[in-house]
Amino acid sequence: MNRFSITVFTPTYNRAHSLPQLYESLCGQDCTDFEWIVVDDGSTDGTKRLIDTWKEEGNINIRYYYQENAGKMAAQNFAVDIADSELFVCLDSDDRLSFQAISKCRDFWNNFKGEICGFVTYKDLSNILSKGHIVDILKKAENEFTGKAVHLTDILESGLFGETAIFTRTDILRQNKFPSFQGEKFVTDAYLWEKLDSKYRFGLMPFISQICTYNPDGYSFNYRRLLFANPLGYRAYHNQRIALGLPGKIKSAICYDAISARIGFKGFLKDAASPFLYALMLPAGIAKYILDSLKLKTFGKVC
Repeated sequence: MNRFSITVFTPTYNRAHSLPQLYESLCGQDCTDFEWIVVDDGSTDGTKRLIDTWKEEGNINIRYYYQENAGKMAAQNFAVDIADSELFVCLDSDDRLSFQAISKCRDFWNNFKGEICGFVTYKDLSNILSKGHIVDILKKAENEFTGKAVHLTDILESGLFGETAIFTRTDILRQNKFPSFQGEKFVTDAYLWEKLDSKYRFGLMPFISQICTYNPDGYSFNYRRLLFANPLGYRAYHNQRIALGLPGKIKSAICYDAISARIGFKGFLKDAASPFLYALMLPAGIAKYILDSLKLKTFGKVC
């Protein structure tokens, strides 16, 4: 049997109430050249029973896996290993695909895949931004980048803000997984995209492929809390930024030192990208740690 063009990966945790709209959007696609891999991160709300019902319907190819609560990044690392496709994209459990997303993205990839490792599409943020503003951003990006192999940073710095949906070669993701740290469940997506951007080029498809819903208990609303609760992952992100020579190395060094101070300097300078810079910025890092601690005590959060 031929491989699928696209793997749609969904990590989920107690989202049985929102998964039906996602499933309907997958069933409503105008082609079935995709598989849907659902990694259940320890749900207790009947998610498995729901997925089993849909598998019996046989409308689309569904692969369901359960893991003890380990986080979205561990789920993705697992999913890319088992994916049977050329392209891989994450579709969160409270989002859905736009009509014709699979066929349009597949056709775009077939035209440009010799030059790029993946491509950027847009998420419909009309629940946050005005529709007219989204259209203006799309037109500007389309005129500048469509049909070119460029850096992700070029696209993101062109005026685009908010979230994007990135379709990426599955084999490349297998070679560039999220790091894992004992006792932690989260590493920022930026860790992966900045790493890939240093090695490869991407394309831009000015098309809204996903429609977003933001929930109070989702990743978007809890991003800073997740960073704070997973210090080793966040420190690894800043260490990588320095290793890649990205802008803001002084800020990243100070953050690296501040995080290290907060966790009692566990693993400090192990695999350090710039030991000298970290040592030089240590006083500033400790000062930031003290300031962050005061903010946390006063306001209950660091920001």
